[in-house]
Amino acid sequence: MKQLSIILCIFSCLIPHMFAQNKLHDRFSFSISSGAAIPVGTFGMKDISNAAIYYVPVNEPAQKYFIGIDKSKSGFAKVGYYYNAQFSYRITNHLFLFLRAGQTTNSVQTSVISEFVTQFNKEPEEFVEVDYKIGSVTPGLGYTMSLKQWDISLGLFGGRARSNFPLYKAIYLNSGTPPSIWAFEGETPNLFSFSKGGELSVNRQIKRISAGLEITYQNSNFKYDIKFRRIPGYDYGPIVHDKLIVSLLTVGLQLAYTFGK
Repeated sequence: MKQLSIILCIFSCLIPHMFAQNKLHDRFSFSISSGAAIPVGTFGMKDISNAAIYYVPVNEPAQKYFIGIDKSKSGFAKVGYYYNAQFSYRITNHLFLFLRAGQTTNSVQTSVISEFVTQFNKEPEEFVEVDYKIGSVTPGLGYTMSLKQWDISLGLFGGRARSNFPLYKAIYLNSGTPPSIWAFEGETPNLFSFSKGGELSVNRQIKRISAGLEITYQNSNFKYDIKFRRIPGYDYGPIVHDKLIVSLLTVGLQLAYTFGK
């Protein structure tokens, strides 16, 4: 929240300068981009042995229950995709303000978790989890330079990100029809977090249209609570207080239009 306040303060200081310029439309540009969303850090790790959360009842010290996955240690995210739109405003020949909005989607590697819970509970299980969908709106400040027909831009941004609830469950394959499941029955609201990152783009300019490569890094941390039970069946273990750490490197193609120069 502190970082977002700083960014908004910068914008408020620069707005009078922006509207004091002539031909404001000459300073605006719009771009769209899309490509691969590559998980990095713990978001892409797939170490279930390290991420498994256990519960040992006080009255049953010899019994150990698997009650969840620590997403801050392993996110099990696979390479996905992203799309993004951006409005930019040139303050000077080199500095510009921008506002990004977009979404990333990453599916989850579940086969290694299925093998783990099958071995741990000694019965065949299939682990299922929804895709990670992270949307964000982030203002930022950038620097650009031109080399003949090439534009090279660097920028830093920070703003608000939203994630769907990281819901997962296990299906007991030999438990009958319909099969019993190990799942969470509570509400699954969207999660919100401050998101920060940076961008690099290299574009070839042809009059008012440019096209090229865009690379970004973005990080968000989403806290949530979750508790599982066997359905139908019994309830065991405490609430798990977890944190999903999303770190993504996106690489894609960018197409931009400059309204005037």
